[in-house]
Amino acid sequence: MGGVLCPHPGCGAGLVPEEGQRKVTCEGGNGLGCGAYGVDERAAEQARWEEASKDIIKKTTKPCPRCHVPVEKNGGCMHMKCPQPQCRLEWCWNCGCEWNRACMGDHWFDV
Repeated sequence: MGGVLCPHPGCGAGLVPEEGQRKVTCEGGNGLGCGAYGVDERAAEQARWEEASKDIIKKTTKPCPRCHVPVEKNGGCMHMKCPQPQCRLEWCWNCGCEWNRACMGDHWFDV
């Protein structure tokens, strides 16, 4: 989770939650804020799950060269077909080009 600003009127202090913390407090006693801010635990957990999901998608997929929808390869040859009904581009996982004879001859089964 990234940093947040304290929403308390007149404060606006920047706050960065520590890893593993469930709550962030804007501490007024040390001159850094007002003491009026807390993080919604459920929203913070949801944000962590969403960030982890985005990270997995980024690591295990490649975008379709035409429509940029994430495509996952789970075996087989390098010949991909975009799953998006409006696109259906046939493309090469290895080089990202539209599928052609060169792809078929050069790297059909590259690892």
